[in-house]
Amino acid sequence: MKAGQIDTEMARLEALRQYQILDTEPEEAYDNLAQLAAFICGTPIALINFIDENRQWFKAKVGLNVSEMPRSIGLSYLCQERRNVVLVTDALADEKLANNPVVTGYPYMRFYAGVPLITPQGNMLGTLCVIDQVPRELNQEQVEALVALSRLVIDQLELRRHVTEVSQVTEKLITQKQAAHAESESARIRIANLLESITDAFFALDKKWRFTYINGQAELLLQKNQNELLNQSIWEVFPELIDTTFHREYHRAMLEQVSVEFEEFYQPLKCWLQVHAYPAKDGLSVYFQDITERRRTAEALRESEERWQLALHGNNDGIWDWNLKTNEVFFSTRWKEMLGYKDHEVSNGWDEWTKLIHPDERDWVLQAWKDHFAKKTPFYVCEYRVQCQDGSYKWILDRGQALWDASGDIVRMVGSYTDITDRKQADEELKRQNLRSQLFAEITLKIRESLQIDEILKTTVTEVQKLLQADRVLVFQLESDGSGTVVQEAVLPGWPVILGRNLLDSCFKEEYIERYRQGRVSAMEDIQAAHIQPCHREFLQQFAVRANLVVPIRVRESIWGLLLAHQCSAPRRWNNFETELLKQIGNQIGIALSQAQLLEKESQQSQELARSNAELEQFAYVASHDLQEPLRMVTSYLQLLERRYKNQLDANADQFINYAVDGARRMQTLINDLLNYSRVSTRGQPFMSVNCSIVLEQAIANLQIAIADSKAIVTHDLLPEVMADATQLIQVFQNLIGNAIKFCQNQQPRIHIGVAKPDANPDGESLNLIPSVDEWLFWVCDNGIGLESQYSERIFIIFQRLHGREKYPGTGIGLAICKKIIERHGGRIWVESKLGEGSTFYFTIPDRASKQLWTP
Repeated sequence: MKAGQIDTEMARLEALRQYQILDTEPEEAYDNLAQLAAFICGTPIALINFIDENRQWFKAKVGLNVSEMPRSIGLSYLCQERRNVVLVTDALADEKLANNPVVTGYPYMRFYAGVPLITPQGNMLGTLCVIDQVPRELNQEQVEALVALSRLVIDQLELRRHVTEVSQVTEKLITQKQAAHAESESARIRIANLLESITDAFFALDKKWRFTYINGQAELLLQKNQNELLNQSIWEVFPELIDTTFHREYHRAMLEQVSVEFEEFYQPLKCWLQVHAYPAKDGLSVYFQDITERRRTAEALRESEERWQLALHGNNDGIWDWNLKTNEVFFSTRWKEMLGYKDHEVSNGWDEWTKLIHPDERDWVLQAWKDHFAKKTPFYVCEYRVQCQDGSYKWILDRGQALWDASGDIVRMVGSYTDITDRKQADEELKRQNLRSQLFAEITLKIRESLQIDEILKTTVTEVQKLLQADRVLVFQLESDGSGTVVQEAVLPGWPVILGRNLLDSCFKEEYIERYRQGRVSAMEDIQAAHIQPCHREFLQQFAVRANLVVPIRVRESIWGLLLAHQCSAPRRWNNFETELLKQIGNQIGIALSQAQLLEKESQQSQELARSNAELEQFAYVASHDLQEPLRMVTSYLQLLERRYKNQLDANADQFINYAVDGARRMQTLINDLLNYSRVSTRGQPFMSVNCSIVLEQAIANLQIAIADSKAIVTHDLLPEVMADATQLIQVFQNLIGNAIKFCQNQQPRIHIGVAKPDANPDGESLNLIPSVDEWLFWVCDNGIGLESQYSERIFIIFQRLHGREKYPGTGIGLAICKKIIERHGGRIWVESKLGEGSTFYFTIPDRASKQLWTP
């Protein structure tokens, strides 16, 4: 910095400090000016800042959450350099400004308009500026208003300085009341001269609210002279002020000893007054000025801004303003840039404007204007395409509103352009994705519903042809020699039909089959220009193919066939969406074919298993039945031998006879259990409505001796009615309760039979499987020996035992019978148990009580 500049800067800083404004509390007057600047210019940020030696301090701010910034950043230095209005429409467009920290960082400034705050002595103290985070422009009226507001800021500073001087002088007068009369008179004169020199009206009141001084400006505004006011109470002279804002604020200033400022309409004079009142030890100093004209100006600017806002409608992309009297249209710079035009490339004629509208949409856009002019619509809103400078078209959202004069004639229409090309493209892409999802869903639904391959393939070619708007879509099933058959086809009228034909392309060799097996996709835009063998071109031409898209249909690792789309009317460029669509559909068809093959194989296995099970059940029944008679004979003679020769033979003979009798009895029990097991499916009764309480009573009666011998305690919930085979249900309860008694070691058996519907929770414990809404859940809970969880499935398998017969007798068939009965009823059975802590056997029965008869 040069010597002259240093002197100027020192003088500027000294002038700034004389105003004693830095680091003061917020004041309504400055805040109002900042808010008015933001309102007039339509920006989210407005600042009144003073530039200190190393910082910019914000006296008033709108839309900014910091109170100061380093002097080295920001754009205020431009105002200091130029000492004039600075307008930056887009900081990023200026290489010198684009890297400024306030542009690259908070508050991310793009637009800046600043007016230097220059004192009457010529010192630049700071700026009044407005800021936006998007590019914008100001009209001449807004710039002039911003300059006018900057003068009001300087007026406030001058007023503050004058008030400070007055307060200092007044304080000196009070403290030096006893000083020499000459000095007092001189000070009084200086004060009077000072008060008379200021532009604001001023009066002073003592503690009894009496006028002690009135300057000339106050006499003019109040329309009363000093003789009418001095030594008179303000409330007696102006009684209409009582219970108004004037009355309340003056009293607050005196009581709280704080300065107050406000704006209020003074009805007797029909004017708006801006008032600043400052308390002193012996009274109140009041400064006020007529701001009626300023209020009218602000109101006019606000109404003008509202008209702009109606046109912009929240969008600042591109602005147009149509003067219907001259038929000329103003286009903003951004409007032209949006379409790629320079200023001189777009005329201001309305007719030229309409020529840029896409021909397909021009008529209804003009009709939309007419409807708005006829007041059929409150606003003009249209979406249409506009031609850019390079000949391409952009989608535009056009919004505007007309203005009518007092006679009802349209004089002006203002509006804005918004580029919605990306949104339109996204909408189109979304539509394609929705169509693709819908097609996938339909094919997937067909697969899940039936796995009827013919129906799936027919739906596929039909829907793909519609979606791609192709002339032909077909499914070609390959044979090992490269030939194949067109198994499904969707073709537009006028083109050859090849459905059902067996085709062989002599150029289609084994190497191509291998490539398709590996996932090859072939897309030809124009077979005439494509690099293919002549024989393949001739093969396609016989079906009028001009362009084709081919994807493989693979079943696991092998190639099943091809999915093809043909364009016959003209060459066609296949885009990524179409290629991916066909690939994914080909994969879905492959999955469907694979599942169909698995289903067919599973069906064959199920039929074979059912036949084998039926034969085994019949064999078990026949074998068990045929063994009954000879076993009864053996048992009878063994028992006769035991009764007749017991104790007549040696000890070994008696032991052998006992072994034989016991074995015959166990064989008899085993055969009976086998018969019961085989009869579950073959000899079951139709399902009828059964009261489970009665069924349980019968099962307990059958176990009466075992219950009495073990002193078992059996309890149960209130049981429902279900559709079941009563005999088999008795057998289930009897087997489960009998096991609970048998496997209860050295303690009294306690057995509980419970039941629940959905959302129930037996015994307060969480179940592994909660019943569905259409089934009952039963359980048999005991305090027996329990079992380890690893055996929870094994115990339901026939002949599976966890203990020897010498400790716990039985055949190992009882739980298998229970499982078979429950499954015949459409339910499930399982156990939850811990070794040494008892077991709980659960089973479900479908709730078919509303049906009178049901046969499995």
